[in-house]
Amino acid sequence: EHTVVFMQRGPLVLVSVSSSRQSEQQLRNELLYVYNQIVSMLTQASITRIFEHKKNYDLRRLLAGSEKILDGLLNLVDSDPSFLLSAVHCLPLASSLRDSLSQILQKAITPNLVFSILIAKNQLLTIVQEKMVIDDARLEPADLHLLLNLIGASSAFQAGEIWTPICLPSFNPDCYFYAYISYLDPPECTVCLVLLSTDKEAFYSVAECKRKIEEAMQTQNALNSIAKAHSYSVSQVGVSDLRHFMYKPFDVPDNHRQLTQFT
Repeated sequence: EHTVVFMQRGPLVLVSVSSSRQSEQQLRNELLYVYNQIVSMLTQASITRIFEHKKNYDLRRLLAGSEKILDGLLNLVDSDPSFLLSAVHCLPLASSLRDSLSQILQKAITPNLVFSILIAKNQLLTIVQEKMVIDDARLEPADLHLLLNLIGASSAFQAGEIWTPICLPSFNPDCYFYAYISYLDPPECTVCLVLLSTDKEAFYSVAECKRKIEEAMQTQNALNSIAKAHSYSVSQVGVSDLRHFMYKPFDVPDNHRQLTQFT
């Protein structure tokens, strides 16, 4: 027995055929993530414009080479609770270290730099938003999920400094940010810095921010501390016979600017 779910977004019709026990709503959520991952690469405005010009256009031409990204997304949706909880998984760190990392990011700024994001082991370490550029919006977990999937799905990001356009659909589905992506701990490639700018010509100034961040982290021996970080164990909860747990705060006000997180 199979469940077939259709979802239309603009000119695109997405179809899911599943033999799992997932509900129709869960399958729709997966289709929405697939659609948003496509938008993250092309923008919604570009997709609309293409099909207004040619209704039978084969979108696979523009998505060539992205199969691994979409496959990786579907694998994550099946296994990563971040999607179910609509939250971001953060790597456990001492608050003093996380605050120190945030301060390092805050000091390394350049015009039109909007977000500075530090990731380790596919989990969030810290994120800094430049309020002077964008003050009335925030990054949503869904956009960060797409960004993490993009980085994790391609080994090309481990080769050096990457400068690539990326759309964050929940933030603005019609515009690109320009992402500077670089690993700080080659060859292990577990700690990744992502700097998002609105200026497509800002590569060199953003790369200089990375240099400052890298120097400050080396001075504080931060990479060594991050490498020693591990997820919480069940034994730390202190509940007998407990095999697994996840914690997500549910009392965060809607107007709170903090990114929704879980442990």
